[in-house]
Amino acid sequence: IKQCRQYQQKCLKPVIFHLLIAVLEEYHQHGGRNNGKIYRTDDVYRMFHYVKYSEIYFILPINCSSHVFKSQYGLPFLYLLLLPLSFAAGVIMPEIKVELALYPRNLSFLSGAVTTVFVHKDLAHFSSNCLPLFVCLFGISYFYKAIAFKVILIAHMLTGLLIWCFARPAFHIGASGLVYALVLFVLVSGLIRGNKRLLVFSLLVLLFQSGLLWGIFPMDDEVSWESHLMGAATGTFLAFLFRHEGPKPDQKKTWDEEADEGEEADEYQRIL
Repeated sequence: IKQCRQYQQKCLKPVIFHLLIAVLEEYHQHGGRNNGKIYRTDDVYRMFHYVKYSEIYFILPINCSSHVFKSQYGLPFLYLLLLPLSFAAGVIMPEIKVELALYPRNLSFLSGAVTTVFVHKDLAHFSSNCLPLFVCLFGISYFYKAIAFKVILIAHMLTGLLIWCFARPAFHIGASGLVYALVLFVLVSGLIRGNKRLLVFSLLVLLFQSGLLWGIFPMDDEVSWESHLMGAATGTFLAFLFRHEGPKPDQKKTWDEEADEGEEADEYQRIL
């Protein structure tokens, strides 16, 4: 009961635990009997185990305790704060865009490898990058907790440096390079890890980047296709670099394990 109440306090959707707590309390009060049915201790344990690890409930078991939330999602919220502020600053003071932009192989604009992510031409440019960027930032912070900070910062820095080194001589602005880096990291990582939840997240990200493939080709002189290409290369590289860290592949179940899980689920339903 104590464990269930702790899960109630930590999770966004605690409603399912009300029923389980009621059953456990009744089990405790009546010495393991309820309406003539005897609940063995191992029955109750399996019932708690089934709810605790239910795939339906725990698709996104978000821990809402303040210290975890701040540490885990602090970096995405920082981007969430800086992007609108920098866009507003660019609207009020257009000259700041040049100062923050990236110009390849020019030392005066080397800092643009970091700051160009926060510069956008107009509202359409800004809005097209924000949604996929935030989906990737929060998704990576959730699924790749242990390595999320490293992945995001390396993707940001390395993509900017590659653009500075290899792109054509022109001003390059926007977060699209970082978007491509994070999207490709999610897609490639989901494929090579063999994790179902990561594959579902990869497909979700792909919905926001339906024109992903065409963005890496020089089809429009006003579009920094080099940023897309360098970002895609960076994301792919990071997916292989961190392939042994973070989420593990799904374990292959044997026939006996699948049968035991089915029996456990049926028994849980009968008990309730």
